[in-house]
Parts: sequence; C-alpha cells; structure tokens
Amino acid sequence: MKVTSRAATFVARGIVALALAGASAARAQTQPPPFAGDPAAPRPRTPEAQRSAPPPSQPAPQARPTASPAPAPPADDDTFDDPKVHRRLGPRITVPPPPAPVVPVAPTPPPVVRAPPPERAAPAPAPPPPPTADTETTTPTVVRPYAPGGEEPFRPIPPRLKLGFRRFEFVQIGASSAPSGVAARETFNNVAVDVYPVSNIVRVGLSSSFGWQSGQFLVDGDYFAMQSFSLGGQYRDLGRFIPFAEAFTGVGYMRRLQFDRTIPTAFWQFGADAGVEIYAARTGYLSLAIGYLRPVNGFAVRQQFTSIFVDTWSFKIGIGI
Repeated sequence: MKVTSRAATFVARGIVALALAGASAARAQTQPPPFAGDPAAPRPRTPEAQRSAPPPSQPAPQARPTASPAPAPPADDDTFDDPKVHRRLGPRITVPPPPAPVVPVAPTPPPVVRAPPPERAAPAPAPPPPPTADTETTTPTVVRPYAPGGEEPFRPIPPRLKLGFRRFEFVQIGASSAPSGVAARETFNNVAVDVYPVSNIVRVGLSSSFGWQSGQFLVDGDYFAMQSFSLGGQYRDLGRFIPFAEAFTGVGYMRRLQFDRTIPTAFWQFGADAGVEIYAARTGYLSLAIGYLRPVNGFAVRQQFTSIFVDTWSFKIGIGI
C-alpha cells in the first residue's frame, strides 16, 4: 500500500510539472516582443551587470493558470483593437465631414400692386316728375331778387409823401412907389415836398420848400428857401375822402433885390391849413387846402435889425401817395 501511494504521488507531481512547463511555453509564444520605446519592456543586461548580478535561483513552482476573461471592447472609437498599433500610432483622428454646400436663397418677389378698381360714375339724378295740373294751381312760385354780397369798404392808405404848390401875397421892402406910402404887394409862388413820418389819426410832417416872386423868378426878382415842421390830425373813415387840419412853422433864407442891389435877409412864417385829400386809388390822392399865413422878413437897416410882415391867405394844391 505504501508503495502504491508513493507511486501515485510521484505520478501526480510529474503531471503538474508537465502542465506548468506547457503553460510557460504557451505564455512565451503569446507574449509580444518588447518595443524599444516602451518603458515597461525589460532592458538587456550589459556584461558588467551580468557579472555583478547574483546567480539565478530555482524558480518556484507556479500555480496552474486559470482561463482569463476576454478583453473588454474599447470605450470609444478613438482607440485601436491591437495595443501595439495603439501604442505606435496613437489615438484615432476623426476627420469632420465636408460642410454642406450653401444654397442661395431666391429673392423675394416684389409685392404685386393692384390698381384700384375704376370708380363708377354716380348715376344721374332722375328728372323730377312733370307737374300735374293740381300742383301748378296749388303751389305758388317764390321769386327773390338777386342780392350781391356786401363789398369791403374802401380803406385808403394815409398820406406819406406829397408834392405841393402854394401861392400867397407878400410885400416889397424899401421906398414905396405908391402915393399912400404903403409898401407895394408882390405875389410869391412856392413849391414844397412834404414827408409824413407819422400819419394816422395824428400826422407829423417835414417840408422843404422853395419860393420865388411871381413873374420875375431868379433874374430880377426875390426868392427864398425854407424848412418847415407841421403837426395836425386827419379823419380816415369817410372812404375816399380824408379831411385834415394842420399848423406849421418854418425858417429860411430870402434874397431881396432893390435898386439893382442884392440884399440877403431872413425869412420865417407861421400858418395853418385846412383841406381834404381825395383818393383815386388806395395810394394816390389829390390834396386841396386853404390856409392862413403870416410871412415875416427880417433885415438890417442902418445898423439895426428890423422886420416886416403881412397877414394873408394862401391856397395849396398837391398830389401824393
């Protein structure tokens, strides 16, 4: 019995040794050769390392390897199935697909504007029914005269500029040729340009005038030049007629001719006019006025100043705008 058990033990140990040797050979055939760049691969020993290394010991008996499970598939598509290819080539590179071609968008057609439908003409009103005999006898006909609308009243523009002519009487100076010794009278004509800077209910005027002895003019007669100022009022609510009244005064130079000798003298006057301005249009009128006038002539006689004057009436006519 003892011999039989020892033989069985020996046979079992031999079977185990053969199995371990076969597993080592199979492992050596399936293990890939080491890669030069792989840090985990065993490096060859140099002669110095082999001389200094301790002698190898007897390998310990190894247990029988069990069947290992199949390797799990890669987690993603970037890794290779073969580890050697993965270590050499690295992870996979996914090339994106080419972009889709750009399709041009067709332009939006403009909105179609439709013409409005033509307007239909309104139907002509039906003619009134012919009057019957009863209507003609019972409905009276009312006839009203045509009355035009009221016209706007005429409103003239107040006077602004006037060209006037005045005629008045004055006296001569020096020795009188009349038997009574009274100075002889002489008639003067006067042309004036009147400007009215203020012309409403109240009118203010400035006048420049030149006068000369009637029938003589400048050759062998007397003449004067004068500047005047006037103040008055006017009434504008009579349509084409504007009555007015104004007072005036002025001063100037007068040349006297006596016995073929020229005598320079002073001339001034006071007066008042009353008249009416008749408008042919809104800006054109004819002026008529009658006034009282006191002309005064001052001069030197025998080293003293003396003056003569006369109270007279004057008549003035003019045109203006």
